[in-house]
Amino acid sequence: MTRVGRAAYWAIPSLLCLALYWLGLKVWFFQDDFAWLGLREMVVRPQDLWHVMFAPMAQGTIRPLSERGFFLLFYSLFGVEALPFRIWVFLTQFANLVLLSSIAWRLTGSRAAGFLAPILWMVNGALAAAMSWTSSYNQVLCAFFVLLAFRLFLQYVETGERKYYVWQWVAFLLGFGALELNVVYPALAFSYALFCARKYLWQTVPLFAASAVYTVAHNRVSPGAKTGVYAMHWDTSIFDSFWTYWRWGMGPERLENLGYGPSWLIATCTYALLGAVAGFVLWKLYRREWLAIFCVSWFTIVLSPLLPLRDHVSFYYNTIPMIGLAILGAWGLVEAWKSGWAMRIIAIVLAVVYISSNAVVAQEQTAWNFRRSRALRALVRGVERAHELHSGKMILLKGVRSELFWTGFADRPFRLLGISEVYLVPGSEDQIDPHPELGDPREFVLSPASTLMALKRDQAVIYEASGERLLNITGFYSKLALSTWRPELPKAVDAGESLYSDQFGKGWYAIEGGHRWMSQEAEVRLGAPKNAGEMLHLTGQAPEELLRTGPIQLKVSADGVLLSTFTLQAADMQFDLTAAMPAGRADKAETVITLSADRMFVPPDDGRKLSLAFGKLRIQ
Repeated sequence: MTRVGRAAYWAIPSLLCLALYWLGLKVWFFQDDFAWLGLREMVVRPQDLWHVMFAPMAQGTIRPLSERGFFLLFYSLFGVEALPFRIWVFLTQFANLVLLSSIAWRLTGSRAAGFLAPILWMVNGALAAAMSWTSSYNQVLCAFFVLLAFRLFLQYVETGERKYYVWQWVAFLLGFGALELNVVYPALAFSYALFCARKYLWQTVPLFAASAVYTVAHNRVSPGAKTGVYAMHWDTSIFDSFWTYWRWGMGPERLENLGYGPSWLIATCTYALLGAVAGFVLWKLYRREWLAIFCVSWFTIVLSPLLPLRDHVSFYYNTIPMIGLAILGAWGLVEAWKSGWAMRIIAIVLAVVYISSNAVVAQEQTAWNFRRSRALRALVRGVERAHELHSGKMILLKGVRSELFWTGFADRPFRLLGISEVYLVPGSEDQIDPHPELGDPREFVLSPASTLMALKRDQAVIYEASGERLLNITGFYSKLALSTWRPELPKAVDAGESLYSDQFGKGWYAIEGGHRWMSQEAEVRLGAPKNAGEMLHLTGQAPEELLRTGPIQLKVSADGVLLSTFTLQAADMQFDLTAAMPAGRADKAETVITLSADRMFVPPDDGRKLSLAFGKLRIQ
């Protein structure tokens, strides 16, 4: 092979990846991205960095390399410019494709299989999320460490040189910083040794100890969810999920979700591909070529920790498992090509079905993420411009509908630009589909009473956000609101916003960093509840300095009546408390909430006597 041929061999899969997912380079941020971008705000002191890098977050995950470190570094260098983030994701994936090519070549002994395997993996629609959503970089980086570790293990098996075994350990241990799924690597190495390199079986056993230590430590620091979509269900649903992932891995079935048809043709193509996989594996087993069972075991092993997530069966979870089937498919195509024209034609038809169906799914998913991320970017930039024009005023948006809201508005992207007071106008919640697992849209909607108060004081501007550009409709909206709405005291307040300052009575300090500190006792006035069953919700934080000497008690009263006494401990530094309100009266306009802590502390170089800091307080 010439030098140009060698370069083309290694480069073409990456170029095809770029051609298929090129829109992924232009995707802006959305959803979870803003949580990770916001980590930089949490690093105030050098010691904060350790907490930000290793404290459990987002369903208890700890991913210092693929999420914490990645977003901290790139945000510090490039701010909210997404292109550098995207370029790095693509470069990592290109490295993955090179590693997979090398692995497939060595496993099958076929240079052609080494060329085809990364193409079959890259084109699979499951990779669209990783290639168009920066928060899914954990999938790409975890795949890199798993592939690198396994490639080094193969080198160790081939040469017997211990340095490759040691470097395999380095890659394996680094993988824990990318994704919890890295724990399966010892099982992959063991499976390969069992079926293809029995001499090296015992060298894989120590790897299991590292995965066991990590699992125990991780569960100790961050126990798994007991409820919600991330709760584990150890029942027969595991088999249903496994079968779903198998069908999705073929590709055509996902076309039906996108509105393609007819259904019978999609089902026929899916089962034809499944049948081809099963037939090839059985044939290889008959010939006692155990590599086939290893390829299938790769898919099964990597997927196994995800199967108990009954309520979170997600297409992109196939990203790393599909590596095994890609190797198997590439090997099968090469073997079919050697078996005469009939098998060649069958193989070509199946390859066209697999590649074309998956390419459509991948491009549709990538294009969707591109469109909605750019719509969100336009909104954020529009709000940034509105903030420049109306400095110091609250910005209210009208016309934000469900897709745009859940794409990122709910993740508060404006705070990255130093803009905190951005809300939706009253009634916006009716245009947003409910997703309780993601949040409550009502938390982002300003109440009629608060909106009316802000408009009367000239503290807010209203923009229509349903078009491509924001349109200032403050004049029209103000006339309508002032003429039709009845003034009331807001039942929900944000302690960090000046609009509600009149409702905060004795015991409060000035606004500071989006919250207010209280002394030992403080009062706040809220609109009185009108219906039975309404609850008082309090969010805030208890400082580490206060909790260091033991739990703190917080008494909450309404109009002198004790509602509840809460005990805040070390695990409650960020708290969200709820207390039942007394039955409301139609003639009562307001209620006075009294908060009383049992002790205070004095920060060094401050002099103030502080207890707790509060964010939002609301009756709902």
